[in-house]
Amino acid sequence: MVQLLWERLYFAFTNFISPNQLKRLLLPILVLIALLLFIGFKSNFLRIQIINETWKEVVKIAAFSFVMPALSEEILFRVLLLPHPFENPSMKTKMLWIIIGIIIFIVYHPIQGMTWNPSGYYVFVQPIFLVLAALLGVICTIAYLGTGSIWLPSVIHWLAVVIWLVLLGGFSKFVTH
Repeated sequence: MVQLLWERLYFAFTNFISPNQLKRLLLPILVLIALLLFIGFKSNFLRIQIINETWKEVVKIAAFSFVMPALSEEILFRVLLLPHPFENPSMKTKMLWIIIGIIIFIVYHPIQGMTWNPSGYYVFVQPIFLVLAALLGVICTIAYLGTGSIWLPSVIHWLAVVIWLVLLGGFSKFVTH
């Protein structure tokens, strides 16, 4: 099992994304991002609200957000949990792990708020946040399984977090509750 996890990590970090993979994934990912934005704005969870911090602070938020949550959560919930494309899993096995992975990804956020990130508790237990997290999980899963690389899902996850925190009112949800 340890050998398999090391192989998943190795292949995820060393697989680079081809232009053909990007072309194939672009439409489904953009459709899901549009759905995520539609639901987020319709529910008023997302709103245009630019962070009131210095550029230095914004850069720190962006840099930290790449490591946590983007890269670390993609390692945990995609790379280590899902069968890598090199494993050539059956569709049934792949779907089972996708569903398990998305459920764990959703449940993880409230647990995070109850334990090591209490400033996020109010946000992480909101049903709309959990719906949007599930959609982001689906988007990142498609990106990972479509490329076998950690890089595309990590960048998508990172951009989603940074845009939410800096431009769409996310930062204020943490500091005001």
